[in-house]
Amino acid sequence: MSLGHHGHDTHAIPPQAICDAYKKYQRMSDAAVNDDLDIVDFNRGLTSEQQKTLTPVGIVPSELIAEAQKELMNAGAEHNLGLPPACTIYEHSGFPGLRIFPALLPPECQSLFVSRLLHRELSNPLHKTNFHDDYDMPYPPPDSSFFTYPHQAKNQVFAPKDPNSKHKSLNTAQALQKKFRWLTLGAQYNWNTRAYPSSSPTPFPADVSRLVTTLFQNAFTPESGVVLMYSTKDFMPVHRDVSEECERGLASFTLGCDGLFLISRDVKKGEEHVSDREQDLVCIRVRSGDVIQMGGETRWAWHAMPKIIAGTCPPCLSEWPVGSTREGKEPKDINYDSPRPNLGILGMAAEPDFSRVDN
Repeated sequence: MSLGHHGHDTHAIPPQAICDAYKKYQRMSDAAVNDDLDIVDFNRGLTSEQQKTLTPVGIVPSELIAEAQKELMNAGAEHNLGLPPACTIYEHSGFPGLRIFPALLPPECQSLFVSRLLHRELSNPLHKTNFHDDYDMPYPPPDSSFFTYPHQAKNQVFAPKDPNSKHKSLNTAQALQKKFRWLTLGAQYNWNTRAYPSSSPTPFPADVSRLVTTLFQNAFTPESGVVLMYSTKDFMPVHRDVSEECERGLASFTLGCDGLFLISRDVKKGEEHVSDREQDLVCIRVRSGDVIQMGGETRWAWHAMPKIIAGTCPPCLSEWPVGSTREGKEPKDINYDSPRPNLGILGMAAEPDFSRVDN
C-alpha cells in the first residue's frame, strides 16, 4: 500500500459499484440516456429525489459572466453581446465540495474558448501534447494554426521521432481527427510521474486566466490545466486524482458534445480496500458551457466519463473552425474542412472559494 500526502492509497483499485455503473452507462444507448431519470439532467429538470440532494447555493450574476467573457475576448474592440443569463450554482449534499454550474459559459464564450485552446495553445511548442514523446510536430508559424494546413499536405507531417518504431507518419487530418488526445496548459503535468513540476517556464494563458478569475471574483488563479479531447467512441476510465502532490480542487469546463460524468464515494469510512463496499453514486449529464468543481472530500473521489453522446454539439461549435478566431481575428487561409472537436474538458488545478460568489 502506498499512501499519498492526502492519506489515500495511490494504488487502490476502484470499488466494484462504480465499475458496474460505468459499464452500464458505457453500453447505454443515447435514447436510453434521455429516458433514464436517475441521470441528473438540468435541461430536463431535477426529479423530486434529486431535488433533495442537489440544492441551489448561489448565483453567478449576468453582469459578472458578461465581464468574464469580455476578458477572454480581449481583442481591443467593443463587443455588445448583451447580458447572458445568470447561472445558478448547485451543491450536492452527499458529495462535500461537489458544485455544478449549468450553462455558465454563453455560446459566444464557448466558441472563443475552443478557438483559444485549439488555434493558439495547441500551436505553442511549450504546451505538451500526447504527440510529443513519439512525433516531431510541424508547428505553424506565429499567428497561424494547425487548422490552416491542408489535410494531405506533404510538408506538414507528424513524423515519428524513431523511424524504426511502430508509429507511422500522420497528415494533419489523421493527427487531429484520430490521434489528438490531450494538451497541457501552464505548469506542464507529467503523465508518467503523475506530478506537476515545482517550477514551470510555461505561463498559463493570460486571457483564459482572466476569464476564470473574473468568474470566481479572484478567489483563485489557475496555474495549470489539461485539455482532454473525446470523440463519441472515447471515454475516461474510472480513476481518482490521488497521485498528484496537490490538494487544490479541480474546475472542469465542458465544451462540445454532451457527456455523462460519473462520481462515487464510500458510504462507510475505513473500507477503502473492500472492493464490494457500498457506494453513493451520481451520474450527471454535462453539456457545453457547464462547469463542475471538485473540492473538499470530493477532490479525491472516484470518477469517470463513460459516454459521449453523439449529435449533441451545440450550434455555436458545430461548424468550428468556420468563423473561429485567434486573438480576435480569424486565422488566414483557414481550412474550413478541418477536423472539429467533439468534447474538450479543461481541468484546472485550483480551489475556488465560491462563498465569494453572490448569493
